[in-house]
Amino acid sequence: MNTNPKAKRILCYGDSNTWGWVPGKMGNKRFPIDKRWPGILQTFLGNSYEVIEEGLGARTTQFHDPRPELPQRNGLESLPIVLETHLPLDLVILMLGTTDTKEMFGVSPEKISEGLKKLIHTIKDFKVLESTPSPKILIVVPPIVKEDTNFASKLFTGGTAKGNTLKKLYAQVAIDNDCLFLDPTSECPVDENEGVHLTEKSHKKLAEMTFEKIESARI
Repeated sequence: MNTNPKAKRILCYGDSNTWGWVPGKMGNKRFPIDKRWPGILQTFLGNSYEVIEEGLGARTTQFHDPRPELPQRNGLESLPIVLETHLPLDLVILMLGTTDTKEMFGVSPEKISEGLKKLIHTIKDFKVLESTPSPKILIVVPPIVKEDTNFASKLFTGGTAKGNTLKKLYAQVAIDNDCLFLDPTSECPVDENEGVHLTEKSHKKLAEMTFEKIESARI
């Protein structure tokens, strides 16, 4: 928690790649805060900003996970609660969509991008505190799975192609909705052997690229 009352507040809303899942550890190990991209971003930005980490494994843009052991993974439904919890906000970073490419959901990239649009509209339509503006929105293209790996192949058949299509769709959504946009996928790959989650190196690079975007946008 940053107790500087003048700090600009940034919400990072994502899935397990924001939560910090260590590749190949089945969710039993999490990168420490100084190795997760939101934590590294906080270090880069310093005391003038507060980076709020809101990552949850298996979170989607707008779909319910049918597995009873994974409740409340619908990102659209939980977003209003998260927004109200952390008001006021100056920037919301959305990095969701990887989970949506799972075979079990059976949805197209276009349907996933519709979920992104609904998240954006929720943020823009949400109430703000007195004398505070609506937050800016940064859309980050989510990591693209490598479905030919042993781990990813169990859930993500067809996911690689969907992820690549999302890059163009998300870019257009950003243009249409006056959002900032970042595509880090070529420089921040997932683990080669596990195929779903970012490596420690990719977390650091993602933080660097996000920092540069925030600096250039003068948020």
